[in-house]
Amino acid sequence: MRIVFSLFCFLIIAHVYGQEKDTLSYNEDQFYVDVNFIIQANNVIPFKENGFSRSIHAGFLRDFSLNTKGNKAIAVGLGYGFQRLVNNLNLRDYEDGLSYSFPTNGVSLRNTFSYHQLQLPVELRWRTSTLDTYRFWRIYFGYRLSYQFLPTYKPFFGRIFKIDNQIETWQHSLSLAVGFNTWNLRLSYGLTPFLSSSVVTQEGIRPKIHPVQLGLIFYLL
Repeated sequence: MRIVFSLFCFLIIAHVYGQEKDTLSYNEDQFYVDVNFIIQANNVIPFKENGFSRSIHAGFLRDFSLNTKGNKAIAVGLGYGFQRLVNNLNLRDYEDGLSYSFPTNGVSLRNTFSYHQLQLPVELRWRTSTLDTYRFWRIYFGYRLSYQFLPTYKPFFGRIFKIDNQIETWQHSLSLAVGFNTWNLRLSYGLTPFLSSSVVTQEGIRPKIHPVQLGLIFYLL
């Protein structure tokens, strides 16, 4: 959390001192919102996706030009995210701890893992904009470091409950955003499995499940 606080202070200072634009370069201070459909990439044979997994993220990015034309830049920011993954991985909360398993006899269950994220996004940007043009093509390569918290599990039958220490605290992901003006396609791959490395099912399986997100990202000045 100390890293998050330090970056937040840096963004505030950079925003205050970077408001003036000159004739040689410019910056795009932008808010962003993205909505995504999640595909759960995995290496587990009995694993199945049994519902609509999705995510939503929003935040602010501070743009720093890398050349005098302003069409190449790097941006850093701060954001919030929420992810909801639906699959057939069973989780039972017993008195002596949590137990993971996969359904047998062809039973199809829709269990839900949900968690929040505090994100530190970084983007390497290329665009066709100019100082006076606000409608332009863009290609943005991104990296996000996410602090994940407040995880919960909702079984297909039963009540929701907390699953502290069951997901990775820090998640790394790479992304690509391509589009024109406000509308942009976004593809993201989670480099870190969302479940903790300590999670093992009753079958002895380590479920390495990587969120792959495909959706739209909107950049707003």
